Amino acid sequence: MTCPALIDFEASCLPEYGRSYPIEVAAARTDGSSRSWLIRPVALWRGWDWSPQAQALHGITPAMLEADGLPPAQVVAELADFVRDADVYADADVDEYWLEVLCTGAGARLPFPVRYLGELLVERGYTRPQVVAALEEAKRLLPKEHLAREDAKRLALVVRLLEDGVSG
Repeated sequence: MTCPALIDFEASCLPEYGRSYPIEVAAARTDGSSRSWLIRPVALWRGWDWSPQAQALHGITPAMLEADGLPPAQVVAELADFVRDADVYADADVDEYWLEVLCTGAGARLPFPVRYLGELLVERGYTRPQVVAALEEAKRLLPKEHLAREDAKRLALVVRLLEDGVSG
């Protein structure tokens, strides 16, 4: 069984507030390794929405992206390399959308499909009480939220806890 990778994005605004673009992406594997990238906005995204509500959640500012963000093409290449031999999962379909937006900004093709995490859990036969128990334990161990790396690490930890037999 290959080590799955979990992906998570933070974006310029919450979907209900307008047209958003990716500002941070992270991937984590169930073996404990993880990477994250701040994304420098491209001209294509100028004029897209930025919401103070999203910024209050993730703490990333436009100035941080300009100073420390990497070009989308570099982010796509490094992300694809990090997950190269893994099936990639997310807990929301909006993560695949932001990967598509990132790739468009990079002038790149989608490097891998993003599957819904629920598919993996069903394929492996986990019950709802097992998943709930693993989620609760992962949140206890990794309580920070709305930071792409922490969210991806927490999702990977849920899968690892389930593999190790945490149950409800």
